[in-house]
Amino acid sequence: MAKLEASQLSLTVRLTALFALVVGAVFSGLGYLVHRETAAHFVELDQALLRDKLALIRGIVDRSTGLHDLSVQLRAALQGHEGLLLRIDMAGQELVHLGDFEVPAALRDTPAGHSWSEGDLSYYGKLTTLPLHWSPDTPLKVLTAVDTHHHRHFLVLLQRKLLVYIALAIAASTLLGAVAVRRGLRPLLAMKHRAERVNARDFTERMPVDSLPVEMRGLASSINDMLDRLQRDFDRLNAFSTDLAHELRTPLSNLLTNAQVTLAVPRGSDEYRASLEIISEELQRLGKTVSDMLYLAKTENVATLPSVEDVDLAAEARSLIDFYEAVAEEKGVRFGLSGEERVRGDRLMIRRAIGNLLSNAVRHAPVGDTVELRIDANEHWVWLQVSNAAEPLTVEQRQAMFDRFFRLSQGRHRLEGEGVGLGLPITRAIMSGHRGEVDVRCEGGRIHFTLGFPREA
Repeated sequence: MAKLEASQLSLTVRLTALFALVVGAVFSGLGYLVHRETAAHFVELDQALLRDKLALIRGIVDRSTGLHDLSVQLRAALQGHEGLLLRIDMAGQELVHLGDFEVPAALRDTPAGHSWSEGDLSYYGKLTTLPLHWSPDTPLKVLTAVDTHHHRHFLVLLQRKLLVYIALAIAASTLLGAVAVRRGLRPLLAMKHRAERVNARDFTERMPVDSLPVEMRGLASSINDMLDRLQRDFDRLNAFSTDLAHELRTPLSNLLTNAQVTLAVPRGSDEYRASLEIISEELQRLGKTVSDMLYLAKTENVATLPSVEDVDLAAEARSLIDFYEAVAEEKGVRFGLSGEERVRGDRLMIRRAIGNLLSNAVRHAPVGDTVELRIDANEHWVWLQVSNAAEPLTVEQRQAMFDRFFRLSQGRHRLEGEGVGLGLPITRAIMSGHRGEVDVRCEGGRIHFTLGFPREA
């Protein structure tokens, strides 16, 4: 069986396991602390008991007058002390012997206290040397010890009870943690069910931000914002599909009608030529629409620019002015250009963006107007502005200006000379590819389109 990866576990299982580990660590640490402090307390009690007995022996030694007197007083004073083990000797002669135990070598070699075990019994003892005032050259060796098996027995029982308690606490905490996690994640399940109801036919479902915990409100708001963007894009896509169908249907319908009328009865060569000219114009318009759509799709999805070079905005603007000069003269429209700046980008794409703005300006400028091109810059941005006289636009018109197939004329009927409404969307896509921006505003009876290019660091 393949090993289950951590990423395949549910969030409930992972949070519950983490909670169980934390609880286990806390209770284990607490149990260890209780056991250690209890054991240390027992050691302190044993040490205090030995100090008391040693003080008693030291007092007897100080009051004794000789070996016989010392032996009698020690035997009389130390009889009946339960749990006390004692050996006192002087120059190899044993004076007092209480309890049957083997003296460990470690206790003979160190003056500090020492613990040891003999079978089921355990002891704690200490070896002390006491000087005799009546025999300075022969000290008294006192080995005192206490039986600690009842302490060890208590510690063993305490350890078992702590282990059982810790196991039960971990089990209970894990169960309660699982319940708490499931209740805590219930809003996520509600969000999941709402998200499952979102489809192409119903984008109205939104996350209940106000009824969610504070920690989840940011996520719910982000999801709602995403759904709002998707709905706007979906609505825009639906409108685009409808407009696209109309834009393609109109020239195709014109082509079909013209062909059917031409083929209905025999006609002369001049009539056939006139019909072919009409068909050619419609095909050119249809081809330009398809070409613009393909270019727009390619530009909107471009990850990197086809080429990057220094582009002289003034030189490109002058070249395009020369290109549109003939069309402008027919309408009595003049051009004005001011400013010199260079930017980094794709020259052909920048040229097309400027050309789209000039084409719109020449098309919509009134007779005798001057189309102004102005290039400005600061430390961070370079701007190219194209302006012409125009009627003020409403806020809705300015907001929809860069939508596909948008035209100022009402309805779906195109005014004479009006384009299909793809020039400005292409311009916006080109500026987005250059990490720039395009803006439109109406001021002083003129409409101003501005291309903003960020300077390179």
